[in-house]
Amino acid sequence: MKIMLIYFLFSCMVVMETAIDSQEAAFAKAILLLSDSDYGFLVSIAGAGIIAGAIVNAVFISKVQISYMIGLGSLFVSIGYMVYAFSNSFSLAAIGFFIIAFSLAFANTGFQTFYQNNIPVEIMGRVGSVFGLLVALLIIITTAIVGVSAHFISIRFVVISGSIIMFAISILLSMLSMKASKSRYHQVGRGEVKAGEKM
Repeated sequence: MKIMLIYFLFSCMVVMETAIDSQEAAFAKAILLLSDSDYGFLVSIAGAGIIAGAIVNAVFISKVQISYMIGLGSLFVSIGYMVYAFSNSFSLAAIGFFIIAFSLAFANTGFQTFYQNNIPVEIMGRVGSVFGLLVALLIIITTAIVGVSAHFISIRFVVISGSIIMFAISILLSMLSMKASKSRYHQVGRGEVKAGEKM
């Protein structure tokens, strides 16, 4: 149950990321008044963040606990979205983009390692398929809601609201992931969950 809850919360993070990203270009041009070249440069900064995050992750992966990768990684991803959502200039938006991209490297690595260590191989495909379908449905529904809300309310309000919801989810995920009593679920190389162990 605890494993599935962490999986679900992380999936909710992915859903919110996708929904907010669907308004990314419109937000940058309509709210931040960025030109096409400025927006392209903003995306390039995100790319630099991904590269930097991957390098740092590769260097320190053996020294950082999986729980911190998931918890703090997700928390900083949501913080990056908050910075972006409340930005009113290219500089702040660029900082937000870099934080998002940099932190995603840790969050995704931590989650994938957690998933591989704690989901038995014989049901790994089924679990991934079920959650994949759930995430896909939630992405469609949430993106539609975000799109309609942005049209009838405002893009700024929708992006800020989505970022706040993501931040709340990331706090819950961080608390659950990093709680001392759950540490046994985050051991690298822990292997498969025993047949009689509850999930």
